[in-house]
Amino acid sequence: MKRLTVMLHCVLVMAMGVIVLAGCSSSRQLTFANRVWHISDYYGQIIDEDTTYRMTFGDVLIPVDMAIVSSADSLAKYPGMDRFIADILHTARLDSAEILFYAPHMSTMFVRPKGGCEMSRPSSISSDLSDERPFTMWIYEDDVEDWKRQPREMYTYTYFDRRKRRVLVVDFYDYGDMPVAQIFVFQSADRITDKMQVPKALNHAYYKHDLRRYEQEVEFWSSVINGHRRLAFANYKIGQEQKSRRK
Repeated sequence: MKRLTVMLHCVLVMAMGVIVLAGCSSSRQLTFANRVWHISDYYGQIIDEDTTYRMTFGDVLIPVDMAIVSSADSLAKYPGMDRFIADILHTARLDSAEILFYAPHMSTMFVRPKGGCEMSRPSSISSDLSDERPFTMWIYEDDVEDWKRQPREMYTYTYFDRRKRRVLVVDFYDYGDMPVAQIFVFQSADRITDKMQVPKALNHAYYKHDLRRYEQEVEFWSSVINGHRRLAFANYKIGQEQKSRRK
């Protein structure tokens, strides 16, 4: 697994549900917040039962019947997804994070990092998130400083695995006062994803394009991945709205 630190247009270059994964190289657990989610036709958002969280997927048509994995029961519907999610969290250094939900058709997972999340050098930093157009600065490998994300900053990490045909873009920011990680999972369909049997909604959950051939399809993948930052900014602002309402 190699972390990319290149600019985006070259990016390809309170009950807990706990599942213990047996047979892994290391014993890991998945922890779910066990929240009930629904899609709002009015807002075009995914909202939990007590409206603690509202998240947007952007200006797209959201299938009402799409798969939402947010508990041990929902996870059990898809054979092998436990290992798939555990591998994603391990790559993102979020093994112990609490999973709010994973929406395969939207290529998106939201988690809450557990404890003090020690930050390393990010691929990029976006600030000030309260501005209408936050500024994004890309970080070079020789940049050395004490990496400590501030509340109005977003740290972004990018991981590419050619063998697994996967790109992860992980945005860390505050949803209200609560640190979250928004993980964009760009996964080519393969035998592992086929085995999970995620039903087709308006679109396939995993891409038919093969990420091992990204050099020939760089325009497609750049277009797909380019929207992550815009959606993270939008969800930051929604989190601030939710914070104000609770007050």
